[in-house]
Amino acid sequence: MKTNTELLTLTLNLTLDRNLNHSALGIKRKIKIKNPVAIAALLVLLAATSLTAEITLESAPPVVVKTEPVAGATNVDPRTSEIVVQFSKKMQDGSWSWSTWGEENFPEMVGQPKYLDDGRTCVLKVKLQPGKFYATWLNSDRFKNFKDTGGRPAVPYLLTFRTRDATPGSIRRESGVPADWTQLLNDDQRAVLAWTDRQFRSFFDARTFDGWSDQERAALERKLIDALSGPRSTEYYQAINTLAAMRSTRALPRLREIASERVDRNNRDRWMAIRALGIIGDKESVPDLIHLVYHGNVNTRWWAQISLVRITGKNFAKDWNAWGKWWNDQNGQPPYKTEIIRWWNGQAEPDTLGQSLNESDEKFLASLRPKETSQTKSEN
Repeated sequence: MKTNTELLTLTLNLTLDRNLNHSALGIKRKIKIKNPVAIAALLVLLAATSLTAEITLESAPPVVVKTEPVAGATNVDPRTSEIVVQFSKKMQDGSWSWSTWGEENFPEMVGQPKYLDDGRTCVLKVKLQPGKFYATWLNSDRFKNFKDTGGRPAVPYLLTFRTRDATPGSIRRESGVPADWTQLLNDDQRAVLAWTDRQFRSFFDARTFDGWSDQERAALERKLIDALSGPRSTEYYQAINTLAAMRSTRALPRLREIASERVDRNNRDRWMAIRALGIIGDKESVPDLIHLVYHGNVNTRWWAQISLVRITGKNFAKDWNAWGKWWNDQNGQPPYKTEIIRWWNGQAEPDTLGQSLNESDEKFLASLRPKETSQTKSEN
């Protein structure tokens, strides 16, 4: 009679595939296992072998790492002509699954999708409507044609966003904001506005880009957004202001980062980004702009005021508490958080912060006013 040990004898071959950098368990012949304990032991061995397999970027499925518009955005420019999706690795060209979440929410396609030269970025030309919610699956349970070059389907990703309401003219205006929003500014804010235009006019861009094709606009927009990565050269500053002139909503994430970066440094790009957010009309940046009203850099805090007026149609000047209360009373989103941000080393305590900034503002405004000259009249 055969012993239990003899009945459970298995011929197993453990090989190491060095090229694939993982272990594989090969069973050389058909086997029969009658003992439950042996079955459990074999399962443990198989599981342990599987866990030793090294997962790499090449073996992992691709995932979405970036989209334009940003997923969840609620203020997308309806003039946006492309949806851009970037994956974690190179993908199969000519293969994609832009799937519907609901027919009424799928963007109107203009032509066929395409991949850019990097092989990771897929672009879909679209025609969007104002004030509409959009949603599309990038791969789904049924459709899985977004694949990497090895044929692995991308992890499904639901992209959703909403376009803002239509407004007449090339400059976006919220309800209640007059066309000539500058009439809402106080005298000091007007003085800063005029001084800025005199001093920095060479950086600003007054073009409307009327007559530009969608392809021309998109190409310039991508180039300018790339320029926002630095270095801080003349082209960098001009890119901020040209993107503002284009009303580029794709540039909003980077412009918000520049405006709200908590680093004590040269602030020219900061206040220019704040100005750009005002021109574009980015309501989502309102809470951050309120905190910038008490920033240590004088240009930054005055342009935070001006942009807030331009976006909201209200004017609480330098009173950040009044701005914050009004925004939250309107149920503004995202909400304003009252905790004071420490923008720079040596910032005054909250109870004396306003007074210290007033002293700096008085000196700054005095430098903007024309110098008085005295004349001696000759009496005849």
